Amino acid sequence: MLGNGQLSLEGIKILDLARLGPGPHCAQILGDFGADIIKVEEPGPGRGRRAGRVLRLAGSSPIRRNSRSIGLNLKSDEGREVFYKLAASADVIMEGFRPGVAKRLGIDYETIRALQPGIIYASLSGYGQDGPYAGYVGHDINYQGVAGILGLSGDPDGPPAIPGMATADDAGGISAALAILVAYVSKQRTGIGQYLDVSMVDTLITMMFLPIDQYISSGEVPHRGKTMLTGLYPWYNVYEAKDGKYLSVGAVEPWFYENLCRLLGREDFAPDQYAESERQAEIFEAFREIFRTKPRDEWVAELMPAETCVAPIYSLDEVVRDRHLQQRQMIVESEGPDKTMRKQVGFMVKFSETPGQIRRPGPELGQDTGELLAELGYDDRAIEAMEQAGAVASRNGEAAAEPVGGGQSEKGEER
Repeated sequence: MLGNGQLSLEGIKILDLARLGPGPHCAQILGDFGADIIKVEEPGPGRGRRAGRVLRLAGSSPIRRNSRSIGLNLKSDEGREVFYKLAASADVIMEGFRPGVAKRLGIDYETIRALQPGIIYASLSGYGQDGPYAGYVGHDINYQGVAGILGLSGDPDGPPAIPGMATADDAGGISAALAILVAYVSKQRTGIGQYLDVSMVDTLITMMFLPIDQYISSGEVPHRGKTMLTGLYPWYNVYEAKDGKYLSVGAVEPWFYENLCRLLGREDFAPDQYAESERQAEIFEAFREIFRTKPRDEWVAELMPAETCVAPIYSLDEVVRDRHLQQRQMIVESEGPDKTMRKQVGFMVKFSETPGQIRRPGPELGQDTGELLAELGYDDRAIEAMEQAGAVASRNGEAAAEPVGGGQSEKGEER
């Protein structure tokens, strides 16, 4: 367990039906700071088109930490009844189905609000709950494309480049956590819950605020390699070192650029930070040649502490080992489900009085079904009957029986 302070979000109960995309990241953030995250998941291994899906998160994945899991078949009357009982005492419900699916399942905002008028209900989707694209399927690469991020990424002479992370999912999770907390603060003041329409594309558009505003203001469309952030200048760029590793240079301010030029032995470049055409090409080529004369880490040791805005470009194994990130507790060790210690990502923000804690490892699917049903007042006989009917996950770890009428097969449930 990390941290000894009281948790900021203790007492807030969140029902999490958002299995992929931004949902897990949102739940992890809120759970780290004390929210009671109850993951409502399909019992068993998944059926129909969902059987054997490769994108399903591993049960014990660190992103599922600080949560409990109940396996419910929301297509069965008994499973929905359990969900309604959970919702009656919940503060927040979060779902990641395609628009319209929650309503077909009978767990949409209007239905739940009738049972729990103060509920905060967040729908997480790629394109949002309305608009021409609302019903379309998509993944991170599609959302980045629509938001213009891919169009500004990559070599000017090549195709758009795919970032090495799920930007829309991760940013969408942070956006969803922020939206939920804003709604919760509003409810504390007004007593009124509300519906939250959280779109990953909308989140990315807000991240593109500056380039979009520049386009609207100037009427000029920015292109890769033609703006500061896409590699126009030698002082905001990426360079290969002697050992084949790379450095990032971001010497935007004139004094940082002057320091860089001096330490690279080219003070003559200092007056020409915004030079164009041939002089700019000359500086580019000189910087490339100079950086190839030493290994990356030698350059880092020389330039990073010297007010130049130079830093290493790491591979992920280097990220995990980095001494700064370890001291900042961004890579921490915590007990896993098998009682062994494992490394994982730490907390995004450090709180002086109410720090985050890793209180429990990620649960296997349906692992806490019996415990949660008992909290709702179900006795062993009732739980066993629901297990036999396939309405809930089996407490012995086996897949629930196939319910009459089939299992989860809603077309395009996710996103």
